[in-house]
Amino acid sequence: MAFIRVLVMLGALAVFNHAAQAQDYPDRPLRLVVPFSAGGVTDLVARIYAGELGKGLGQTVVVENKTGAAGAVAMDAVKQAAPDGYTLMLATIGTQALNPALLPNLRYAPGDLDYVTMLTTVPQLLVVNAKSPIRTVAELVDHAKKHPGKLSYGSSGIGSAPHLAVEIFASRAGFRAVHVPYRGSSQSITDLIAGQLDFMIDPVTTTLPYIHSGKLRALAVSTPQRLPALPDLPTIAESGYADYDVGVWNTIAVLNGTPRPIVKRLAAESARILASEPVRKRLLEVGAVPVPASPDETRAFVEREQAKYLQIVRDANLKVE
Repeated sequence: MAFIRVLVMLGALAVFNHAAQAQDYPDRPLRLVVPFSAGGVTDLVARIYAGELGKGLGQTVVVENKTGAAGAVAMDAVKQAAPDGYTLMLATIGTQALNPALLPNLRYAPGDLDYVTMLTTVPQLLVVNAKSPIRTVAELVDHAKKHPGKLSYGSSGIGSAPHLAVEIFASRAGFRAVHVPYRGSSQSITDLIAGQLDFMIDPVTTTLPYIHSGKLRALAVSTPQRLPALPDLPTIAESGYADYDVGVWNTIAVLNGTPRPIVKRLAAESARILASEPVRKRLLEVGAVPVPASPDETRAFVEREQAKYLQIVRDANLKVE
């Protein structure tokens, strides 16, 4: 009985300490760890969010870019911190869904993090060379089926979001194509424009400038909603593949074990930020679509994405060397 009383007292003390932490939170600057280098769309999204979060919390939120090891460097930085809500992680489709599916020796687990909110998704575009005779999704699928294994597509690397976006599309549409991996989108787009590739799926942030300049032709959007920048462009879902939805998404997360009152405070601030029309406009201007969601909704979404990509990787027998 004495042992039980001690356990009850310790539990009550933990609850009290958590409540006290939340009441004083935050009393010093926060940091947001980003697994990408400065200057890209993910970094821009992080800085917009950090600036607004800092205003709401009354503290500076410093963005720290920690690149390398497929996001493990950033995850290490978060795991070395205390679970107190002062270190946040911009957790992505790569760190939370693609890496666990592709890398058997990953040195972190997605479960190391607790989610605060969905942040944004970056739609991808199915594109061909502007001189290509293919003008619709149906024409691309028809051409691919009539010439099995002859069409080629580029991506930013084996296991990247653009690569798996095509794998999903080809599987649903019932055709095969040759994958040509690159070290990034820049060279693959250059080769598509040069006629050395037949098509690709890549984020709107990299493809849209070439569409506007007349070098690429967009056939469809990878996410369920049409793009305001290309309102007449159909989605892949509208083009006959109703369940197709492949965006490059980001979330805000904290280390697992962070007190729930602090997670709720961050979630409430995040909801306010993503509901702000000026913030939404700024995010859309850099090619990112705001996707507000509660911690539970975010966790459920990520778990679905993890299961989806694990199955895709297994079905396609994909391996990263």
